Amino acid sequence: MNDAVSPTLLAKRRASLSRIDRIAWWLDDAFEIPVIRKRVGIDGIAGIVPFAGDLVGAGLSSLLVIEALRLGAPKRVWMRMGANAGVDFVVGLVPLFGDIFDMAWKANRRNERVLRRWLEQETAAEKKPSRWGGLIGVSLGLAAAFIVTVVLWRALFG
Repeated sequence: MNDAVSPTLLAKRRASLSRIDRIAWWLDDAFEIPVIRKRVGIDGIAGIVPFAGDLVGAGLSSLLVIEALRLGAPKRVWMRMGANAGVDFVVGLVPLFGDIFDMAWKANRRNERVLRRWLEQETAAEKKPSRWGGLIGVSLGLAAAFIVTVVLWRALFG
């Protein structure tokens, strides 16, 4: 990070990175499957429950996107994070394959890296964009994902 960054801003970023790391760990890596020695988190476990588990996982994954918005990340950062979470949600809806994909994709760890990379490149001089556009964008994205899910659910099982 740049030497011109204030100590207060550095402390805020360190705290955010710590929160982001903890959330991503709980969602993607908290537990080990003994036989295959593969790590899985709450997101992967919840995804086993059709639709509802994937919806819960998407909601929990949005915590990282919200953290990015709170920090004033640019649109390209939170859009990429939203895309990672969206892929995880949509593919997770596919029975069995989606659960296996979720264990390998680890959208939350990906989002942690995206946000960490942005924070490391961020300078104190960069202006923070308004959070309202981001909150509205995330809300619309989650609403669209929900509508697509309901339409697909009805088409397949309705």
